[in-house]
Amino acid sequence: MTAARLRAVLLGAALCTAGAITILLTSDREDATIAWAVLAPIVVWSFIGTGLYATHRRPGSRVGMLMVALGFAWCVAAISLVNSALAFSVGLVVAGVWAAVFLHLLVSFPTGRLPPGNDRRIVVAGYVLFTVGAIPPLLFSGPHELACDDCPENLWLIQRDTDLANALTAIQTALYAVLLVVVIARLWRRWRRADALDRAPLAPVYACGLVALLVVTVGAAADTPAAWWVAFGVTALLPIAFLGGLLQSHVARLDAELVTRLQELRASRVRLVNAGDAERRRLERDLHDGAQARLVSVNLLLGRLKLMVEGDADATATLDRAQSELRTGLAELRELARGIHPAVLTTHGLEPAIRALAARSPVPVTVDADTADLPSPVEIAAYFVVSEALTNVTKYAHASSATVTVRRGDGVVWVEIADDGVGGADPSRGSGLSGLADRVAALDGTITVDSPPGAGTRVRGEIPIAPPALEPDRLDAVPGAT
Repeated sequence: MTAARLRAVLLGAALCTAGAITILLTSDREDATIAWAVLAPIVVWSFIGTGLYATHRRPGSRVGMLMVALGFAWCVAAISLVNSALAFSVGLVVAGVWAAVFLHLLVSFPTGRLPPGNDRRIVVAGYVLFTVGAIPPLLFSGPHELACDDCPENLWLIQRDTDLANALTAIQTALYAVLLVVVIARLWRRWRRADALDRAPLAPVYACGLVALLVVTVGAAADTPAAWWVAFGVTALLPIAFLGGLLQSHVARLDAELVTRLQELRASRVRLVNAGDAERRRLERDLHDGAQARLVSVNLLLGRLKLMVEGDADATATLDRAQSELRTGLAELRELARGIHPAVLTTHGLEPAIRALAARSPVPVTVDADTADLPSPVEIAAYFVVSEALTNVTKYAHASSATVTVRRGDGVVWVEIADDGVGGADPSRGSGLSGLADRVAALDGTITVDSPPGAGTRVRGEIPIAPPALEPDRLDAVPGAT
């Protein structure tokens, strides 16, 4: 809302309130009680002020403007208390506008918008029934039928007919009751169909709104100062319920958006991990099928060349040294390829890959593994956890033995690597496990390290077998994953 429009609304509210107070203080009517003079402005400003705040906080919702309109509608209701016959007659019709706006607000909460369909029909029926619907009884109602002997002349009166006026009033009351039942049924149905996020703000708003409507109806029927005090007091507090429901709805939506973005972030992390694994497999395959194969061919060529120069001792010695360096390079290249992605993991699975790690470890390692039917991302994560932990055992633990245990159950894989070394490991000081923790966390898993000084180290990884965000089938959406 612009500053100019805000000033216009505030000025209109001030003039409207002043006009309503003036009407109430100068009216000759007995029902223009002090409750009207004191609490009506409070009701007006509670709706207008709260509505302006709601519009500022949630400009995309029309609820705030409907609350402002409801505040002005309460001022309009005071017209029926004017001493003028014309104003009194008009007020008898327009005094019900507040009820129609209130119905509009209640049915359209929390967006303030009415989609085509039953909600729109209900609200239109309310506007008609609460305004022009009051005219038929007025055509046959005098002061006695209006229960207002000190009221000005009813200019709608065509011919006074008590029986007909009472019959039309009864029909009007029955229509009010039908509309109320329809509204309650509609709100109940909407509440039942709403999800948990929507139910929380809807319940207090619907309950408070219907209670306020009932209290005001009883207050109007009783037409006593005490009844009006209660009716106005309850109505003045109603905007708080609407504002609370509106803010609660906004917070619930923010929570839902946060959960959605968190799930998207988690899925993105999984896709990145899967893309990295796919790239590792490609590099390992290229090294094995390309560079290693070429180096093996070169080694064979050197062997043939050595046979050709068999009588030249210097050439033979040079070729032997070249072959030795080549074999060393091949071994280092195989080790590099194995570190990028072990071929045995792809071809044989997790348990053989772990046993291969244990066989290459200079520290004796006992393996106890149950790794059947695990998803590929879980196998890869578990493998690198074991690989990094055993590397740390070799480099830092000064251990005489280590154990690797892999178990699965309740949708989770537990990976535990324990040694009898010196302990005192700190993952935050560059052990390599901190990077693996991110990989495992992408699968909704965790890594914990228990390493008291002098009591060995125990690394434990817990990886869900099928986390919700696991989406390896979407690797084609990641550049470089093919």
